[in-house]
Amino acid sequence: MQFTADQVWALAVAADRINGEYLKEDKWEEQNGDMVKTKEANKLMVKRWLREGSNPTTEKDVEEGRRVRGYFNTFIMRELAGKLNDFERQALKLAQKQEFTGRDLYDFAVISCLPSVARRDLQRQEIKRDIYNSEQLVGNVGETVVGEFTVINCWSNQNYMKYRIQGRMGEAFVDFWFSQELRGELRIKGKIKAVRGDKTTQLNYVKIIG
Repeated sequence: MQFTADQVWALAVAADRINGEYLKEDKWEEQNGDMVKTKEANKLMVKRWLREGSNPTTEKDVEEGRRVRGYFNTFIMRELAGKLNDFERQALKLAQKQEFTGRDLYDFAVISCLPSVARRDLQRQEIKRDIYNSEQLVGNVGETVVGEFTVINCWSNQNYMKYRIQGRMGEAFVDFWFSQELRGELRIKGKIKAVRGDKTTQLNYVKIIG
């Protein structure tokens, strides 16, 4: 079997869209005493669709797949400058690949995570620009802070089984680890763990108080 780059990248985007995130492994939840699989790992979805000849993609998925692939193709200039790590070099190699076969299982697995990587990279670049124009949170390490907090980013770390939360308190950028997913606007209380040189502040012992 042969597959075009458009097919593979669009399927990766479709899996990301359906799951709402990148899942390295299947997601299971306890329901009535039984463990039930609620979401399938992105790479398994992509491999299954290719094996079955299924096509759950939309026109927007195809367009987004091309955009994501194009993003990694821009890595060529950094490669020439010797500024890519091994993972980025692999992503560039896959972005330059025009066709795949049924034997390219590892390639399918890597591409399945790249839509989320591209999204995170672009968000990080935008946030860096905002941080550059922000203000440092007022306070010293160990001090307690209370205030309104707006979530900008929230992503799960499956190794720590926690969520990394990034957001703003006023004009300051703050981040912390939390036990559950957070969205929107919240009132929080926490202690300053680190005041970084890039104007960001890390909190710990964070509690939602309203």
